[in-house]
Amino acid sequence: MGKAIINKKINDTFLRRALKNFAAAYPVARAKAFEGIDFEALRGRISDFKQAGLKGLPELVSRFKTQAEQTGAKVYVCSSPEEANRTILEIIRSKGADFLVKSKAMTSEEIELNPYLEKNGIRCLETDLGEWIIQLAGERPSHMVMPAIHKNKEEVAELFSKETGHDCPPDIPFLVRTAREALRGGFLTGQVGLSGANVAMADSGAIGIITNEGNGRLVTTLPDTHIALIGVEKIVPSLKEALDVIEVLPKNATGQKITSYVSFIKGPTGAGRELHIVLLDNGRLKLAADPDFSEALKCVKCGACANVCPIYEIVGGHVFGHIYVGGIGLVLTPFFHGFDKAEEILKLCIGCKKCNEACASKIDIEGLIVDLRDRIRKPMGQKFLFGTMMKNRKLFHAALRTAYLAQKPFQGEGGRIRHLPLILNRETANRSLPPIAEKPFRDLVAERPATSDQRPATREKVLFYTGCLADFVYPEMCRDAKESLEKLGYEVVFPQEQTCCGIPARYSGEMDVARDMARINTDVLLAQEADYVATICPTCTMSLKHDFQKLLEGDDVYREKSLRLAAKVFNYSELAARKIGFGSAQPTARSLSGVEGNVVTYHDACHLKRGCGVYEEPRKVLRELAGVEIAEMTDCDKCCGFGGSYSIKYPEISQEVLKNKMENIKATGVSTVAVDCPGCKLQIEGGLEAAGTGITVEHSATLVARKLRQ
Repeated sequence: MGKAIINKKINDTFLRRALKNFAAAYPVARAKAFEGIDFEALRGRISDFKQAGLKGLPELVSRFKTQAEQTGAKVYVCSSPEEANRTILEIIRSKGADFLVKSKAMTSEEIELNPYLEKNGIRCLETDLGEWIIQLAGERPSHMVMPAIHKNKEEVAELFSKETGHDCPPDIPFLVRTAREALRGGFLTGQVGLSGANVAMADSGAIGIITNEGNGRLVTTLPDTHIALIGVEKIVPSLKEALDVIEVLPKNATGQKITSYVSFIKGPTGAGRELHIVLLDNGRLKLAADPDFSEALKCVKCGACANVCPIYEIVGGHVFGHIYVGGIGLVLTPFFHGFDKAEEILKLCIGCKKCNEACASKIDIEGLIVDLRDRIRKPMGQKFLFGTMMKNRKLFHAALRTAYLAQKPFQGEGGRIRHLPLILNRETANRSLPPIAEKPFRDLVAERPATSDQRPATREKVLFYTGCLADFVYPEMCRDAKESLEKLGYEVVFPQEQTCCGIPARYSGEMDVARDMARINTDVLLAQEADYVATICPTCTMSLKHDFQKLLEGDDVYREKSLRLAAKVFNYSELAARKIGFGSAQPTARSLSGVEGNVVTYHDACHLKRGCGVYEEPRKVLRELAGVEIAEMTDCDKCCGFGGSYSIKYPEISQEVLKNKMENIKATGVSTVAVDCPGCKLQIEGGLEAAGTGITVEHSATLVARKLRQ
């Protein structure tokens, strides 16, 4: 993605304000809309029947076609956008018409219907207010549900003035009235109407449409000919499943309990009327049969993945997507429009998994994005970096030690790095970086064998997996984790042969390298008997516990090994929480109230909360073992913008995400931020230090170790 357009969107004041305001209001409205409803159960049902439907999608299409035709509708199954466009053009021409009125249909954007029809002499009028605005602007939607969210009232007033020929002030009620008056003539004179559909029912041949404007009903009832353009994945078995989709859509899309209009259409509605249903394949049937990516078609097009995405909030849909935007848009683009349209946008995902959490049908959106990176072209030299450098533990570690010497000229007061040479300086433009340590933890632990001042008769053995960043940049963090776990009664051993968990390779699309690293670390961590494998990096936790299984599921030798390893892997806070009350570790209420400045705020690492499902244990550990109280910040689980190499590849976006996090931290008034991720510490600490806030960032292990040393 070009830096110019990214910077343009970052500097678009209205866009940033509009998306930020919506991002703040949406979770509140959504939570209220789902009051009294078990969202997990609802989306679980949707996921199940959607997945089952995909397995028999050709049969569902056939059943729907048969039932719809029995009601008098004419059904066309079109394999490509070209065929769908030709079919719609032929229907319009067969009516002797040259004017099409449309209600909102993302599938028509997908096949670029409007330009095709207009090139062939058919005038098209979008009657959805947002769609009409972007039609007048000559743009595409920037959101699946709110297509004109990127437009301000001044821009809309200018568009309406040009279209109507009279001056339109930037007054929203006036603009809405102007649109109503301008579109009314189209409803009355439209010769053919076209709509999409939110759902189609195979057992009855009926389609369901939900809208917030009356245009949907006008377009489907006033013209004698109605064309419904529907992606085949919208077909469900019956009304029962359709009602689940209709219930979740408005709540998850915009935080509404229900939309203004819910319409079911079954066959022509009167004498002389025609219903033409154009079912669009465009790679869907092939995708439905793909064992790795079929779940993408479970999408109900609610747009929630964009609503909660920290990257979409910064750059909007014209950057974070192609035709379909948001996380699911990144996944669908290569299958609907080709990998050439997807190469750049697939790299824009930061991997926070927020989309997975909000998805109405439980799609592993982030996982699909990562897997698709294996299929796109890779930068020159990347294969060497991961395949030769990082996979070779000794070579990689030697390079990091060399980097320790190379950083010297760029270290400022206090040892932190503030300015790097040439293009690398973009990465530190608004933050400082910690230096690579003189001695990594692996060297320090080799010099000082493990000791413990508490030795119960039976101690559980822990293998300590540090991850690269903590090992080479934060050795003191590793020391604190090891020491505190030992004081809590564990025997802690550091396997020297451990190497990178492979996440950098996997997130860069080098899946073969990631598999090799998974095998290496699996062997190392299973080479000796141990009760647990402890990590202090959530990304490593997620990798060892979940990603290794996915990477190695096709390997007969390592499949069972990865399962055994996963059962032993726990994040630091999980293991520490198990020992609350052990020995003298339990602080008293008096000690809590007697500690000066004992209030911290806590930042949830994306991969710990959403990747591993761990969020209660860190807070319990901080309160009960570190002896601090927690002042929760707004959006405590929202991404800090680090994303590993993301902050280097897209520093402009990374720093804007960080600014949001820093605002929320400063609003709490605390002097310390607690984290459970070395990467989050690097990102947040660098921003706070560069801004001169005086706020420190500490790993939970460090706060616990300090308390236990008392």
